[in-house]
Amino acid sequence: MIDRGIIKWQPFNSCFNGSDIIKDISKKKAKERIEFPTLSDDQLMILEDKIKNAYYLKNKINITYYYDGEMKSLSGKINYFDYYNKKIYINNQEIYFGQIIKIGEA
Repeated sequence: MIDRGIIKWQPFNSCFNGSDIIKDISKKKAKERIEFPTLSDDQLMILEDKIKNAYYLKNKINITYYYDGEMKSLSGKINYFDYYNKKIYINNQEIYFGQIIKIGEA
């Protein structure tokens, strides 16, 4: 049997030009990406204090954090607080201190 290689996929590609659609989608995703906002040292210390207080007092909090070019939000109680590795666990989700943008009470 002779291997036709890429030729066998050409009729499918002519019916539906998927490569153009994929390029359009990737361009839209690139435009939607948000750059990570920079926080001052004072703001970072305030965030860290809020995390500590919420953990020790078992308060429910809302966290806005940066992940993969997007701003995401999460609310709940802090399950575990790892000060040495600078990360917290909320609802079995790991968030590093460096990702956190804003903390509010729920």
